[in-house]
Amino acid sequence: MEVRLLCTWSPPMLRLLAGEAARRFGARAAVVTGTTCLSFAALDRLSDEVAAGMAHRGVRIGDVVVLALPDGPEFVICYVAAAKLGAITAGIGTKRPGLLAALDPAIVVAGPRVLPPLPGLDVVTLPLDARDPLRRLTGLRRQERPPPPFPPDPGRPVVITFTAGRTGPPKAAVFANRQLAAIRARGAGPRWGQGEARLVAVPLGHLAFATRLPVYLQAGRTCHVLPEWNPEAALRVMRDFGLGVLQGSPRQLAAILSCDGALPDLELVLSSGAPATPGLIRTLRDRYGVPVCNRYVCTEAGLGLGTRPEDPPEDAEVSVGRPRPGVDVSVRAPDGLALPPGQTGEIHLRSPAVMSGYLGRSSSRTLTRDGYVRTGDTGYVDSLGRLRLA
Repeated sequence: MEVRLLCTWSPPMLRLLAGEAARRFGARAAVVTGTTCLSFAALDRLSDEVAAGMAHRGVRIGDVVVLALPDGPEFVICYVAAAKLGAITAGIGTKRPGLLAALDPAIVVAGPRVLPPLPGLDVVTLPLDARDPLRRLTGLRRQERPPPPFPPDPGRPVVITFTAGRTGPPKAAVFANRQLAAIRARGAGPRWGQGEARLVAVPLGHLAFATRLPVYLQAGRTCHVLPEWNPEAALRVMRDFGLGVLQGSPRQLAAILSCDGALPDLELVLSSGAPATPGLIRTLRDRYGVPVCNRYVCTEAGLGLGTRPEDPPEDAEVSVGRPRPGVDVSVRAPDGLALPPGQTGEIHLRSPAVMSGYLGRSSSRTLTRDGYVRTGDTGYVDSLGRLRLA
């Protein structure tokens, strides 16, 4: 299946969540980067003004808005602003400008010196070196309300996030309101305000942030964001703000261990994004004296598996846990037949959060007829129902 971005009517999920989060949490910090703090109230107000500015520049429902920005408050403001217009955000960051070639944007919002001249495209370069956070949005803000909201369509695309490109050129996976609603239901449920502050360890255009922003808004979670991740800066933020959850890829977690940094307030470690060795899991648990959990998902699947803090410690050492509620796991042979527990094959994942498809290219080799994502990874389900990666 190839996804084409059509101008359809849709529910303003992020618009409603941003407004309700502003009402409930007000001055609480939504995004913190260095000395810059963006509250939930300011996020809603500024995204309104940026949405009005984008509308005056011709951005409409179904248009693509590309964010070639460093990670920080401006990225989140522009993402919410685009959603308020029914536009689709594609965050390419500052390290992969080549991803722009796969897109047909109505507007590109970039940081200084990130992109070469792009004749024929509407490019707004933000003065991110300005001390006043409001001045950083120069050229986009209009101090007026955005266009009115619009009727619902769960299938309207909201965000495009790119695969890592380990097995070929990165592919643009499209997620609509339907998938974001499924992720929000799994991550926050019906509750409001249950989210503790976290350090975001991935680029903001990555699946783990781009599709989970609705969860963070509903949870009232403060996201600490580094313009560029490094272990020293991560440790400094964790200590300075007393954050209780350390999360990152095995590479990031190993780098933090190598710094020999104490984290006295730590309550939990989350490893995701790549396989973690049993030795790394044990070292983290011994060093910090807290549970260590393993998470597993691929970009196209939206939701995946994970071990839980209350699981036996061995689970995270040897497996990536059991399926989360609403997630189906199938291990299959090359001919597509499901294999019994204990036999190794290709891992398939299915849930309501599976992507709509790839932008501009077929996803028939990735999405099966019965709705599973072929992850390309191999593994098996053991006798305890845990998924073990091969």
